[in-house]
Amino acid sequence: MSKIAIIDIDNTLWQFSDAFYLELKKFNNNFPTPDQWCTYDIWEGYCSVEDFITAINTIHHNQDNDKYHPYPESQGFLSSLKEHGFHIILASHRMKEMRQPTERWLARHRLPYDELHLSLDKTVLFPKADIVVDDSPLTLEKAIESGALGAGLSFPWNRDYASNGFRLFQNLNEVQGYILMSS
Repeated sequence: MSKIAIIDIDNTLWQFSDAFYLELKKFNNNFPTPDQWCTYDIWEGYCSVEDFITAINTIHHNQDNDKYHPYPESQGFLSSLKEHGFHIILASHRMKEMRQPTERWLARHRLPYDELHLSLDKTVLFPKADIVVDDSPLTLEKAIESGALGAGLSFPWNRDYASNGFRLFQNLNEVQGYILMSS
């Protein structure tokens, strides 16, 4: 039986926050830089909820263009998990309409996976998960509560939560080492 790995896309397989910042600056040139994003309500006082969602959807809709590249180690990370018997479910908070651009981006960069789950609720997958890799501390906490191993990349918005049962790392190679050592 395969082990199940739930892997996020944004800020896990690629640096979404940099692209997001550029989109958000279109609404307000004074938007704080990603190194200042210490909470998930960063938009408050800088743009409307609608602008915030528009910026996200603009990136996801255009995911398969030439300017959005995965982290250099993303392909090796996913390939290694598959080689070690993991069934990989890429799970992203995206609208279902973003499936085709997302699939094209994944194919363009030869990022292996078994399933693609796009919804606003990844946690429905957690009861069957052995590991969850994500940047959201809330998502990782829910993964831990479900009995999964939780890990992710370290960012300003998740560092303060790193003692909540999951581990944060500087790159996917470190995440991979932790997963393989722990499974």
